[in-house]
Amino acid sequence: MWIVCSILLLLLSFCGLSASATSRDSLVVCGDTSVVMRFRIYYPVNKTTLYPHYMGNEQALQEIRTYLSESPRIDSITIYSYASPEGPYRFNRWLAGERGKTAKQYLLEQVPADRHFPDSLIRLNPMAENWEGLREEILSGYHRADREEVLRILDDASLSDARKKQLLRRLDRGASWRYILRHFMPRLRYATWISVWRPIPRDLPLPAVQPPRPVVTERPAPVMQPVPVVHKDTRTILALKTNLLYDVASLLNFAVEVPLYKDKVSLLYQHHFPWWTWGKGGNEYCIRFLSFGGEARWWFRPMPRPAMDGRVKRDRLMGHYLGLYGMGGKWDFERKRDICHQGEFWSTGLSYGYAMPIGKRLNLEFSVSAGYASIPYRGYTPSEGYEVLIRDPEKVGTWHYFGLTKAEVSLVIPITITVKKGGRL
Repeated sequence: MWIVCSILLLLLSFCGLSASATSRDSLVVCGDTSVVMRFRIYYPVNKTTLYPHYMGNEQALQEIRTYLSESPRIDSITIYSYASPEGPYRFNRWLAGERGKTAKQYLLEQVPADRHFPDSLIRLNPMAENWEGLREEILSGYHRADREEVLRILDDASLSDARKKQLLRRLDRGASWRYILRHFMPRLRYATWISVWRPIPRDLPLPAVQPPRPVVTERPAPVMQPVPVVHKDTRTILALKTNLLYDVASLLNFAVEVPLYKDKVSLLYQHHFPWWTWGKGGNEYCIRFLSFGGEARWWFRPMPRPAMDGRVKRDRLMGHYLGLYGMGGKWDFERKRDICHQGEFWSTGLSYGYAMPIGKRLNLEFSVSAGYASIPYRGYTPSEGYEVLIRDPEKVGTWHYFGLTKAEVSLVIPITITVKKGGRL
């Protein structure tokens, strides 16, 4: 019977999850009085780490530590974790799960050493996207002209979550969605848990339980020492690349890219070095192309990648970027006596690209570049045996070109390190 009472109590408690960050209820279920504690911890967007000074978390964390130290009996803890409903659903599902794990880790670290509290008493229940919470926020605080249209979209059971996001983004040319992101979404990213202290049923013998600590008003409350919370994260420190289109054409190349400044800026160095001759005496055909250059990139829409399904999290050098490049070098092309030119070149312009993961430790990057190229050239004629190149004074000049200058499909190997981050709570 007491098991049924406990389950009923949890269901009743879950109905009140919209309460404040910390609350206490005394409920009478099946003749027993139980104490229900609710705590709520908020997370910044796309983060799973506990930040003690974010949105009032400090007070809630202090109350959690006190509760775990002074409660005479904790029967069960259920953690419900959420992500706000923007962004891809798969990533939000991962966020909600990781936030629940972070909350559980923190709880276990705060249990006093003299108390036995197995982690099996903590149940994780990630809820992915917090659509119910968004509707409550709209009802209580959204007063724009399209309020009824927003509620109609949220209440339409025939719409998928992805479709709801699309329709909300279109309202008032995106102004309504931006308002929702700014004013309501931060309150939807949290982990909340219910702690139930249920007295021992009357028909069972009482086990040895530590009595509650006496409250001594003459003494000041003990000072809670900060507890370090450390989280491991995988970061890309550089990436090695090769352009597959050039490789297929036997134009050997490589590139190195390094992320800078809050992961939104990176620097790239490229080098091309095909130097082939073949045919009669090795001189009948020639492809020689030596170039080097650099590019500054701005990742205006990065793509954080969840560390799930056994894959490595790589939160840098992925997504959409714009770049400013510059490059130069020299070249020599010969096909018997039909095409015989050599010279130098330099080019500058703008790039756009997109990088995405395709494997556990492998990315694929697509990019195009357009700009200006100046190409001084000199024509020549090979001798009969192709041993001597005779310069043609009438085939000298400079080509000026505006348009598409590069197209790349690059294979990327990110080099990652594991770092520890966190703070003291």
